[in-house]
Amino acid sequence: MPRSYEMDSYSRPMHRYQVFYCELPDGAAGYKPILAEVVHEAKQIVERLHPGAVMASLDGELTDGETTRKLFLHWLSMV
Repeated sequence: MPRSYEMDSYSRPMHRYQVFYCELPDGAAGYKPILAEVVHEAKQIVERLHPGAVMASLDGELTDGETTRKLFLHWLSMV
């Protein structure tokens, strides 16, 4: 018997990623917490929202809000 999509989606563990983005050349930038199975999927979600943006990501489960902000500012200064 085939498994339904709903059963599949609940059986897979989701993970929280912080995905940084910077749209060039206008410089609009920010970061979004994304719930996804893998980091590649999280980046694809942000890519759809900000096509062509430069992106980076980090594990949102291992960083607190203050650390995320500091890392984002450091990353942004290097883009």
